Amino acid sequence: MALDVGSKTIGIAITDSLKVTVRPLKTLMRENLDTDAKRIGELIDEQDIERLVVGMPRHLGGERSGIADLIEPLVKRLEQNLEIPIASAEERLSTKEAERLMAEMALPLAERRKRRNEFAAAVILEWYLEEGR
Repeated sequence: MALDVGSKTIGIAITDSLKVTVRPLKTLMRENLDTDAKRIGELIDEQDIERLVVGMPRHLGGERSGIADLIEPLVKRLEQNLEIPIASAEERLSTKEAERLMAEMALPLAERRKRRNEFAAAVILEWYLEEGR
């Protein structure tokens, strides 16, 4: 499972058990640290997830992005609550790639706005899996 964590939403994507295909799962609206971690934990249990991948933002030059300050506390909370490995992954340009994929699929603009983060999570997961191959 991969997360694309933003200030207002968390995009979630999963892969099949053979790690061949990736699909966007859902977008959660952020509430608070405890609630967000609990909802992610519930999805991990429901989907029988073995590893969590969290997109970590960097600027194009490679320096750390300020949004990481919102992501790191959630990752720490998840590490405390979960019994699965948590990895971080490059997420630069994942939203642009997600936008391209959704346009290619001819999703309406309103649908693209609503699902942007879960498609970005799918891109992050795909890149992570490709890197491991």
